[in-house]
Amino acid sequence: MALVLDTRFLISYMFPPTLTDRDALKRFYSEKILGKPVFMTVVTITEFLKIVGRRIGFSQAEIWLKLFLRSGVRVEPVTHIDSIEAGRILCREPDIPIADALIASIAKRLKAIIVTDDPHFKKLGIKTIWYK
Repeated sequence: MALVLDTRFLISYMFPPTLTDRDALKRFYSEKILGKPVFMTVVTITEFLKIVGRRIGFSQAEIWLKLFLRSGVRVEPVTHIDSIEAGRILCREPDIPIADALIASIAKRLKAIIVTDDPHFKKLGIKTIWYK
């Protein structure tokens, strides 16, 4: 099964809150992510660069992004079909952020599980996994 990495996972992986979390994330990555088709969306890239760029500088955030991509993570673009599905989602659930609706619509199209602890995706009925 394909996986879609959410921004929350990328940030947790880069900046684990504790040493225990760091070890859990490494184990999770090697057991649940390696060897599977892994994607991130253009929305996730934008969010990642915004958040991490403010924290460590844009150039450093871009280097980290390239490291993820070199590890085999593929970028999945937003199609017009995804945009239509995201609009459908937002009509039903107007409090969901647009970024999450787009990520959810891409995950649906790919029949993928989202790697996140964001409760918005569960509210939308999208399967998620997390390292904890």
